[in-house]
Amino acid sequence: MDNNTKFNTYISALTQYITREGHSKVPAVHIENFEEKEITLGAWVGYIRQRYRKGLLPQERIDKISQISNWQWGPFQPGPATDSKRNEIIRNMRTDGKSLREIADEFDLSRQRVHQIIKKLKIS
Repeated sequence: MDNNTKFNTYISALTQYITREGHSKVPAVHIENFEEKEITLGAWVGYIRQRYRKGLLPQERIDKISQISNWQWGPFQPGPATDSKRNEIIRNMRTDGKSLREIADEFDLSRQRVHQIIKKLKIS
């Protein structure tokens, strides 16, 4: 599949997700079923937002994505930094062997933010 075809497939999958969910905060590990294919939409959306922030996304792609209803480039507001109840749940999930991805999706946080919380709580 060439890059333009792949881009258009992901755009269609993103549009499907936003239409269904009503927002563009796609979890990092979300896989969207689109036309009988599993699309790694969460990873792709993160990659696209990162390239946009760094000024590496071509203008034609910015324009195409920006036209999608309910699309937001971000940044999204992180959860409260001192949410002790949430942090205790994160501690328990991590000590029970949950991955950063699983925890991030549970709390709609980035994996980086979960890593920061875990580091702050001094757990591995």
